[in-house]
Amino acid sequence: MACQICEHEMPFKKRNGEYYFEAVEAFSNGYFSKEHVAQYLALCPLCAAMYKEFIKHDASAMRELHDSLKNSDEHTFPLQLGEVETSIRFVETHFRDIETILKQLT
Repeated sequence: MACQICEHEMPFKKRNGEYYFEAVEAFSNGYFSKEHVAQYLALCPLCAAMYKEFIKHDASAMRELHDSLKNSDEHTFPLQLGEVETSIRFVETHFRDIETILKQLT
């Protein structure tokens, strides 16, 4: 299992053999009226912290990602996490699920 941002393998496996990752909501409550599994990202601890700091706490960055997801057929989207230029990648099913939800809500 790989982080959706850095794309490195998750840092370790738990005692039950499953990968440890942080499930981070892609958007704040203003974007989703209900909780959906599709709105969660699978991130390593470092990328999770950076995403929360530089995307979730920045309304314009969150709006830009929202608009990109809603209006694109690409599965990779650029992100600026502080001084780090990176991107976030979605597998096909995750992308289609989140895209469908975003289009229904607006």
